[in-house]
Formats: sequence, C-alpha cells, structure tokens
Amino acid sequence: MIKNYELSEEKKLISTGEMKNFTYVLNPTREEIGNVSEYFDFPFDYLGGILDDYENARFETDENDNNLILLQYPAQSNYDEIATFPYSLIWTKNESVVLALNHEIDNTPIFGRNYDFKRYKHQLIFQIMYQMTHIFHDYLKDFRMRRRKLEVGIKNSTKNDQIVDLIAIQASLIYFEDALSNNREVLVKFIDYLREEDEDGFADKIYDIYVEMDQAYTETKIQLKLLENLRDLFSNIVSNNLNIVMKIMTSATFVLGIPAAIFGFYGINVPIPGQTLHWMVWGILLFTLTISGIVVWLLRKKDMI
Repeated sequence: MIKNYELSEEKKLISTGEMKNFTYVLNPTREEIGNVSEYFDFPFDYLGGILDDYENARFETDENDNNLILLQYPAQSNYDEIATFPYSLIWTKNESVVLALNHEIDNTPIFGRNYDFKRYKHQLIFQIMYQMTHIFHDYLKDFRMRRRKLEVGIKNSTKNDQIVDLIAIQASLIYFEDALSNNREVLVKFIDYLREEDEDGFADKIYDIYVEMDQAYTETKIQLKLLENLRDLFSNIVSNNLNIVMKIMTSATFVLGIPAAIFGFYGINVPIPGQTLHWMVWGILLFTLTISGIVVWLLRKKDMI
C-alpha cells in the first residue's frame, strides 16, 4: 500500500495523488517497491530491505544524493510475540521523504503536527524517528508491569503459565537488546555524517533520538537481568512448593496407613485378644487415634508435615 502526502498551506500533511513531500509505504509488494524506487531514482534495496525481517540496520548515501537510514522497531509478530522489524526512512534529492515498513504503527503524532515549509524534511524525519523509538518505551513499560505481576503471584505458584509468560517477555527483550544496539551504532554514523555536512542543528535533534534509544537500551538490559533472576527464583519456588506438597502428601499417607494397619490386623479371621469384649471396638478406635496423634506430633516436631 502506498499513500502520498503533500504539505498544505496550513502546514499540515494532506493526502494527494502524486509522490510529493511524503510517501508512506506499508507492507508493500516488490512491484510497489520497484515503482517508488524508480520514481525517486534510488536503489531497490533501499525499500526492499524491509522485506527481510532480519535486515541489519544501516545508513547509506547513493551517487544521486539520496539518503537511507534503515533502523528496527518493535511490533507484534505472526507468532504472538513482540519482535523487531526493519523500517526504511529515505530523503531524496528533491526533498521528499519516504517511510516504508511492514507493520502499521500509531502515526497520529506524525500527521497531527504542523511542519515548516523550509524545514519540513528535517522535522518529518525527526518526528518519524522519535515515534519509532517511542514504541520501544511503550513496550518496555508493558513488560515492566507484566514482570511486577509475575513477582506478586510467584510465591504460591506451582503452574507453568507464569513461567511461559516470563519466557515470552525475555525473548522479546533479547530482540530489543540486539535491535537497539544496532540502531545506536547507526545513529552515531548518521550524526557524524550530518556534522560533516554542516547540519549541526539537525544533528543535535538526532542526538536527542540517540539519547532516547540509549535509555531504552539500558532499560532493556536491566529488565533482562531482573528477568533472569526472577526466572531462577521462580524455578526454585515452584520446585520448593512442589516439594512441600509432596512432603505433606507423603506424611498424610503415612499417618492414614496406621489406622489401616490396625483395623486390618483386627479384621483377620482368627481368634484375637479381647474379641469378646463389647467395648473393644471403642478401645481399638481410641488406641488408633492416640497412635496417629503421636505420629503426627513427632512429624510436626521434625518439620516433616
């Protein structure tokens, strides 16, 4: 899908039928990528990189003065996990901006603001990169809340549901760590390029993006360490809870075996002492309860029940 926008007199991006100021490419086919690449005269792989979910982040400039910065952003995958995917951000020699990605994002901040006619290219690039970076923070906030819920319910857990959720969060954070590390390296190259081109003002704005990304990277590493500790703790607690349950069941089986043995003895079909006494049944019952009580007391004293 290709959507084209131009900057109106009200300094807003409005839809248009031609490729002008901003072209938004979502989940494109190879044919659509070819059409956009041919129109703006930049290499096919500038947009084609997003077709590979494992494409590495990079910054490139071609001989026609078209610039590409390919970074990664988080989104829901087809396997119901949060993974990272590439997006291409291109600004062309004729001052047009092209954004291409395979997963829809909340683009309200991009289209909801005003742009200066002379500086719209830099403003638009900054706004897109800021929004894509902010998605990391949104997911990290969600992971933080999910981890705290796991911490609250972990003490009495003997099920696998929580550890499955914990593993899913950990897998997403591993994707985040790799993506953010690569993004940071590319941003450093991009900032150096802008300073060489005497774009110090724009370079400072991109540095703000770098700071946001570095914060997300640091938080990702912290959450990964916390989850690793929580996972070990969770496994230990689950094992301990299961051991407690097994200990109680074993002790209960042992105690219940005492009445069964006594009643079985007095149930054999041979003459036994006291079988003619009418109160013998109550005596047997009292004796059984006494022995069982003593055994329970001894087990509790030794912390075995």
